Amino acid sequence: MLKKTLAVATLALLGTTSVQADLFKPEDAIKYRQAIYQVFSAQSSVLGGMVRGDIPFDAEEVHKRATNIAKVAPMLGETYFPATRGVTGSRLQDRAWNNMSDFQAKGQAFGKALGELVEASGQPDFDQAKARQTIGALVQSCRSCHDDYRAR
Repeated sequence: MLKKTLAVATLALLGTTSVQADLFKPEDAIKYRQAIYQVFSAQSSVLGGMVRGDIPFDAEEVHKRATNIAKVAPMLGETYFPATRGVTGSRLQDRAWNNMSDFQAKGQAFGKALGELVEASGQPDFDQAKARQTIGALVQSCRSCHDDYRAR
């Protein structure tokens, strides 16, 4: 079930169909997208705190936070559709729309890194070293997309 959820999460990042345009006004989709990323940020801040040593390492907590991200990630697909391009408040740069195959590849890399973190953190031998490795890979996947496609 979890692997299916993560596969859906990865595909959701790629959603750019006109169906979403019928469900959401572009401005509302941007707010929705930003709210999902706020959930990612809140969950990731705990993971980052553990990697930095600001928060005591807790494997169960890592698994919980990674799973929380995996639960909301599929919702992103509803927020990426062409009518949201250039809408005030969006931080997605035009070059994402102009290079959709790379943008989608970065979404797939995020899904893969997230899946690996969820999977690893659910194992009995998950330790702080593995947490650093898998959380680091997730952060790198986020950074890769942000560096190329997110306005500052």
